[in-house]
Amino acid sequence: MSDVYWHRARRLWSVREAGRVVAHVPAIALSGVAFRASEAGRLRCLRTGCRDVHAWAVGSVCEVSRTGDAVRIRYRIETCGFRVGDRVITKAARVWFEADGAA
Repeated sequence: MSDVYWHRARRLWSVREAGRVVAHVPAIALSGVAFRASEAGRLRCLRTGCRDVHAWAVGSVCEVSRTGDAVRIRYRIETCGFRVGDRVITKAARVWFEADGAA
């Protein structure tokens, strides 16, 4: 299982395994994805204005092309959780992390 999160300074996706960053990639796909977000970390970032890794996706790296019915997932520090529209989501079958930072 790998953790994936957007590295704001590098403008790449960071891939973490067993707590260590093993790669920075422009794009990656995961299957069996669970979304993790620390509410305490989000509130700390809002309070201090400093950004840190407090939200990420966990899944298995896979080689699969994006399908036409894919929907955009968003994470915004102003609201809790990963979202599709107004709905909070906690898991997905597959997620494509694109080179422009979109998922």
